[in-house]
Amino acid sequence: MAARKGQLTETTPLLPTHSKHRGKRVFAAVAAVLAAGSLFSYLLLAYCNYSIADTSSKRLSSAAVGRYLHITDLHVDPNYMEGATTYSQCHRRPPHVLPPDYDSAKDGHAHTGRFGIPLAKCDSPIALINATSEHLKREWAHKLDFVIWTGDSGRHDGDPEQPRTFDQIIQGNDIASAALRSAFKKIPVVPNIGNNDVSPHNELAAPGHKRARKTFRALERSWRPLVPKDQVPTFHYGGYFAKDVVDYDGRKGGITALSLNTIYWYRANAKVGGCRAKDSPGLAQLAWIRYQMRRARMRNRDIILLGHVLPNRDNYRPSCYHGYARTVTQTVPPPALNSSDSSEELVNVHAQLFGHSNVDVWAFVGQEAKWINSHDALLIATENVTDKRLWWEREVDEESGRFGKLIRDVWSTDVTMHAAINQPDERAWEDMEDDPQVHFTESADHIVPVVSATVKQSLPSDFVESLLKEFERVLVQNPPNPRLGVTTISPSIIPKYVPSFRIFHYLRSQPAQGERWWHLPVGTLLDYDVYWANIHKLNTKAQIDVRSFFTRLYRFSDEYKIDDLSINSYLKWAERLLSSKALRKRFRSLTYLGTQ
Repeated sequence: MAARKGQLTETTPLLPTHSKHRGKRVFAAVAAVLAAGSLFSYLLLAYCNYSIADTSSKRLSSAAVGRYLHITDLHVDPNYMEGATTYSQCHRRPPHVLPPDYDSAKDGHAHTGRFGIPLAKCDSPIALINATSEHLKREWAHKLDFVIWTGDSGRHDGDPEQPRTFDQIIQGNDIASAALRSAFKKIPVVPNIGNNDVSPHNELAAPGHKRARKTFRALERSWRPLVPKDQVPTFHYGGYFAKDVVDYDGRKGGITALSLNTIYWYRANAKVGGCRAKDSPGLAQLAWIRYQMRRARMRNRDIILLGHVLPNRDNYRPSCYHGYARTVTQTVPPPALNSSDSSEELVNVHAQLFGHSNVDVWAFVGQEAKWINSHDALLIATENVTDKRLWWEREVDEESGRFGKLIRDVWSTDVTMHAAINQPDERAWEDMEDDPQVHFTESADHIVPVVSATVKQSLPSDFVESLLKEFERVLVQNPPNPRLGVTTISPSIIPKYVPSFRIFHYLRSQPAQGERWWHLPVGTLLDYDVYWANIHKLNTKAQIDVRSFFTRLYRFSDEYKIDDLSINSYLKWAERLLSSKALRKRFRSLTYLGTQ
């Protein structure tokens, strides 16, 4: 039977795929595994039966409301094989060599269907990327203002028989970029670098190092033309860039997205240290953010920050985490030093969007008092005792010193790349190619380099419990922290739990006085929807209607009875969450998209 318009069949791939549909075998295997009563089968049963009634009552159809997509962690795997074992990362069908004590009955290899397998350590097949691209093209391309894409398009490197190469990482980005460019031909797409978009995994040397240059240039070519031409020098230098994504309706200004390179702050990156040394690439990126915030104020624009790894005490080096919190939650001086406007205003950072963790959650980011009132050793002496800027903040504001030079030579949008950028004058990064890995033990006053073969990470054993403790830290502060922001982690396309994405709703123009949301500033986030693909069911179908490939799982405001996504609303909701056992249970369930 011929497929109707809007359907995907095995003969209609957007990109090459090696998978063939085996729906009956998949269904039989699911039944067998469920009968075995294993932990995997229990989780899979919960996943297959999990649903949330669409009880949405809030109407977001106002002309004042805009929308954008946050998609992350595609982890494209061209080597994915339908019917393969999860032990082989879905790369080989049985029989193949397994450990003597391995229980193949619990492997679930027969579950590896056309669109992937939930609750397993396998990446995304090409068929899933094709279907996602077609769904977004048909259902969302005409409804969205822009797209945020927060990295990790390369597959994981967990199969010793098929070790991942740098070229394969770029191939994954080629496929993901082509899929998103095919879906969104007329709206801005903002890409981002993830820890699986570099080789080796998690490791990225400082700007000027030949491996960093190779990585940045290859990714920019893969994403082209998604990085603006005037930002290519900045991206080639540090892996970050700025992009205007929308202009507000009925007023000047708009939103500029800052695509961050979080690997320079990541604890697991053994090639760089913290954010205190003058030649620290992490500190340079903080300086760049401040520079962009000053430009945004001058241009009357608000900011969205996007990155891969969520900023918190476990993921970032201490000086980088506190530096990030300070930079994105504080006031900035006027753009012109001789301006008659002597006030300091907070640049509106309306969203901080991240991926990496494959969960659906949000968290607070805020600067602690001891870092707000930083010690004198980090301040440049000044006759103005009210000036509390750090030395590097002063260099950015006055465009002097090292960071003034970076502004003039690299970050300014009206200059081209200088050859000198590839030859850093303060440190011979080329000599680090074969150096031992180095990480840093940091305190408020100093850093101590420690040479080691590996970098130990201290990650929370329970992600949700660590978040709840952080909520408590925020709510017990008296007086409340005046510098507080909210970061959100969107769920992933990779079928770690369920292929998912978020649609954010924001205020694009100012409603008339008395209308809904008229009291909120333009750009404020109002709500978001989470969409998921039930690939367990989709794997059993010979024909797929891409228009319904993803369906809405829930709307944040309906699920948690919240009015908008402003800081005050989040604080009120966190207080309710901590006081309600039932709400905490629901929060935990939705964090893992109902699979736990």
